[in-house]
Amino acid sequence: MDTGLACFLLGWNTPEQLVNGASWGHIFETYAICEILKSYYNQGIVPLHLYYCRDKERNEIDLIIEEGGMIYPIEIKTTSDPSKSTISSFKALKNISDKIVGMGAVICLSKQVLPLTDSVWILPVSLI
Repeated sequence: MDTGLACFLLGWNTPEQLVNGASWGHIFETYAICEILKSYYNQGIVPLHLYYCRDKERNEIDLIIEEGGMIYPIEIKTTSDPSKSTISSFKALKNISDKIVGMGAVICLSKQVLPLTDSVWILPVSLI
């Protein structure tokens, strides 16, 4: 879970090496999820209800946060300008009958918070 250590062990000593490396997306996703985990732990919120989702149609959602009977889908991307196709896998959540799907998010390299749809926001990674 230590992305700094992972980069060191891979020999990526500069931001350019990281961004051009084969695991850039995985490192970025791990970083974002770990920051979210830390924010919950620092607030004393344990146990956590965080999930990864992949259905039989291969729809994947990077992170689902469950709180109070609601689920919040999150995609994590290295782009600064995500499109609506980025969240196409969120449709898989409509088959969950006992949960309400709340606002979703795309955590990315955007510089500002922007709406992507009426129920999904673009969030800069710097905010987590």
